Amino acid sequence: MSKTEEYLDNAAESVDLANRASSSADKGRLLRLAEKWLDLAERASHLVRRSRSPVGEHPLVTRVLGEDQREPLTVQHD
Repeated sequence: MSKTEEYLDNAAESVDLANRASSSADKGRLLRLAEKWLDLAERASHLVRRSRSPVGEHPLVTRVLGEDQREPLTVQHD
């Protein structure tokens, strides 16, 4: 299970608990917790998408250098 899926499951569980809570204060706290889990899920998903994009494919790089001006990134090891 990915972190994104784990965070989404935690958010769903928090909402479920909020639905069963007897006091409105507890419901509010649990719903705020669910929002935090959803925020974490969104951030984790964004990080995964970002880490999968190739180096040099950032739109700013393409716009500044142009599509055919880019060269592959090479890493030199000492």
